[in-house]
Amino acid sequence: MPPAPLLRAGFAKADITPPPGVPYLSYYPRQTPFVGVHDRLHARALAAENGSTALAVLSVDSLGLSRGVLGPGRDFIGELRARVSLATGIPADAILIHATHAHSTPQTTDIDSLLDAFPALLGWLEQLLERLAAALVSAWHARDRGTLRGTVGLAPGIAWNRRIVTTAGRLVRLQERPPDDQVLHEPRDDRVPLLLFEGETQRGAVLGFTCHPVTVQVNPLASADYPGVACDILERELDLAACLFLQGACGDVNPVRGTTDFADVARYGRTLAGEALRALSLLDHPAQPGLGTALASRTTTVFTPRRELPDAAPLLRERAAAQEALAAATDDAAREQATATLRRVLHPLGLCALGDGPVAVEVQALRLGDALIVAVEGELFSAYGNALKAASPAAVTFVAGYSNGYQGYFPEPRSWDEGGYEPSLGPWTRVGRLGGDEITAAALALAEQVWSEVPA
Repeated sequence: MPPAPLLRAGFAKADITPPPGVPYLSYYPRQTPFVGVHDRLHARALAAENGSTALAVLSVDSLGLSRGVLGPGRDFIGELRARVSLATGIPADAILIHATHAHSTPQTTDIDSLLDAFPALLGWLEQLLERLAAALVSAWHARDRGTLRGTVGLAPGIAWNRRIVTTAGRLVRLQERPPDDQVLHEPRDDRVPLLLFEGETQRGAVLGFTCHPVTVQVNPLASADYPGVACDILERELDLAACLFLQGACGDVNPVRGTTDFADVARYGRTLAGEALRALSLLDHPAQPGLGTALASRTTTVFTPRRELPDAAPLLRERAAAQEALAAATDDAAREQATATLRRVLHPLGLCALGDGPVAVEVQALRLGDALIVAVEGELFSAYGNALKAASPAAVTFVAGYSNGYQGYFPEPRSWDEGGYEPSLGPWTRVGRLGGDEITAAALALAEQVWSEVPA
């Protein structure tokens, strides 16, 4: 009988903090340069193989990494995967590139074009691409044999659903939440999926949670928000080479106090790290069983219908008129009115600029022992993430949004009737009414496929 395969894994961490002048996503204008750094941004990498199969995961402190951020004719995710594959032999489609979605990080999504406004930043983007590839290659070279263990914790009190629906059909926020018997719809996910790899020369971990990192946003200081705090604590306390953070299906989930301050960043990060530290410390013992050595990966692309686009011609006329009014404004009231008009028309124009036809959304599934990572290229609503976890055959399941590109929100069909920000006309929502259902169904089918194709 042949010997059981050995699992070999490596971890690495790279500093990707931007220099001053790189912009973040602001309200209007849509991109405003950072003036400093509150805490460092990082890319954290995991590479694993068992002698027959190899895969890798990269978690980046980033709002998102749109494929077209390098400009026309280029694919940021494709180029990154190709570089890593060439250097390591890991198949390109077995590499997962994930963004934590922290909102106080560089604006590298196509919600607005970075290079149109800041063409000189192409060099910085090329350097970012190089550093991300280097982190994955370093993880590959650091791999050694060891044991992978996993568990799921629980961290209530950090997150809330920002689209609470009452029995009267009202859409309310947490501060307006009525008694429980008047709440119709309020999904969220307080679970904390965790992996711990104990190698002969290094240790590493993967941490998951479901909550928008918008504790601080639209501010001039770069920050990794609460995921950065949590990962830093775990790396320090458990002597980890790296702790990767995977953001869940948080399209409709925010911190309990909304956007506040860096004190709350620390509170949420410590709370999440405290639960993870408890669970991982109990897991970190030779008597605890491992998750096995099975590895597998699959990816597919879902071509889902695009939402109906507005007529751009009248919007262009309104934009021109508002720009003229802004240039001619002589008092604050006139400037505010012209600016408000500009903001209103620029959002649907940004949606039109992304093109028409179906939206191509990548879905990926990775198996690591008895754990699954199900990744999608955008912002799944939390009900979809809960459905994926409920159907998963794995002992530990991560649903990783913001992976392998960025294609905006994937709302539930009901959300289109309820209204609100997410289904409104803007570049943040490209798919149509049933897009979230189609993407989730494809993710579930892929997860089942990747699970069944290799023995435990």
